[in-house]
Amino acid sequence: MKHTFLAAIAAAALLGGACSQAPAGWSVQGTVADVDSAKIILEGFNNGHWYVIDSLEVDQDGSFAYTADAPAAYPDVMRISLNGRSIYFPVDSVDRVEVTTTAADFGLRYTLAGSPDAAAIHSLDSLINASIEAVGVDSTLRCDALKQQLFATAFADQQSVMPLYYLINRSVGRKPLFDINHRADMRLYGAVAQRFSILCPDDPRTAYMVQTYQQALAARSGLTAEYEVPTASLPADIVRYDINGTEHSLAQVASKGNVVLLSFTSYDLESSPSYNALLNTIYEKYHANGLEIYQLAFDGDESMWKLRAKNLPWIAVWNTTTDGDAVLLSYNVGALPMTFIIDRNGTIAERVVDPTTLENIVAKYL
Repeated sequence: MKHTFLAAIAAAALLGGACSQAPAGWSVQGTVADVDSAKIILEGFNNGHWYVIDSLEVDQDGSFAYTADAPAAYPDVMRISLNGRSIYFPVDSVDRVEVTTTAADFGLRYTLAGSPDAAAIHSLDSLINASIEAVGVDSTLRCDALKQQLFATAFADQQSVMPLYYLINRSVGRKPLFDINHRADMRLYGAVAQRFSILCPDDPRTAYMVQTYQQALAARSGLTAEYEVPTASLPADIVRYDINGTEHSLAQVASKGNVVLLSFTSYDLESSPSYNALLNTIYEKYHANGLEIYQLAFDGDESMWKLRAKNLPWIAVWNTTTDGDAVLLSYNVGALPMTFIIDRNGTIAERVVDPTTLENIVAKYL
């Protein structure tokens, strides 16, 4: 197996610069029946660009195998290619992915096993390939019903991100299946960026996706990429339910003459305990002076959200998976946590990105 210099650099970056003593990482292996002497190309993905990691020898019985030098630092998507067709698969840490196919069916009909994400990506590709065979490439690219079905499949596991990441980067006939400049596709892209922000805030791809989404949203709205919810504007109403099933309307809370701290967060975030501890300090200090907190959580697991929200003294409501990302679009929220101040007149006064400045900002409105 021969690496190019560029491929070696890319592989080293992908594997986190592991030293020679590091444990073996993820692997892909399988069988391609009836294959000739051609080599299988293994490629990695970097925000829209595929690069070669290695070329894999295929034995006489059609078997091949590759093991990375170290565990994957982040969940990722790879592909193996043969004669211009590709099979995509996810890797995470030390996953063992298995592929079975034939040379004639490579990239069209195959089995993919080894992890739940592998099974999910196989399901997505089966739907895409079935559509291509039935109606062709162009109709597949224009089929909104198919795209909704694909996203429903990819979103099924609320703690998974790789099927979603794969989907928004999938191409059909050398064209992207999801076009971020198309309104419906842009909203789906935003939902993926939201899930990455919640589940993978430290993943280097998260900031890229959030920025890409915000730029597309700004371009569609005729706004600059630095657009924020304007101050002195009425907040878009949010109506959600707390752990007891009681409905809470942000508009009603903001109409009572109090200062409202509007918090977008996820209790799954590593920073959530410290963020909520800060909110609690501010709430205890200023609640008697007319401060209310309306906190909307974007957690995937309802039972865990209820467990964490039950002891909070403020209004804590949940954005269900069926509520989607409309409220994030309304407030141009690209990362969590995010906080807004609504003044006593019921208008948005400030967006607060840095929580450490929050207490001083709240105090000036009280």
